[in-house]
Amino acid sequence: MEIVNLRPPYRPQDEALFDLQFGPNLRIFNLALRRFSDGRYRVLAPNAFGKHSASFTPELAIEITKAALAAMGGAKPDDRTKAA
Repeated sequence: MEIVNLRPPYRPQDEALFDLQFGPNLRIFNLALRRFSDGRYRVLAPNAFGKHSASFTPELAIEITKAALAAMGGAKPDDRTKAA
């Protein structure tokens, strides 16, 4: 599993948008990482025709969240205070 194309979000309630490469045969585009007021994070799949286009088991969602946070390196993708 690899986080690719990490970028700033469109919605202010999201921390980041990213694509997820799952092995050589599957890529999921435009996942959102959202942080809630209690500090928890959640990965949200994009919508298609008003419904989420994918869902994840709780265990997989935790792994995706950890990977996205690691890819962010502790900062939002649009944070210019960290050196590239």
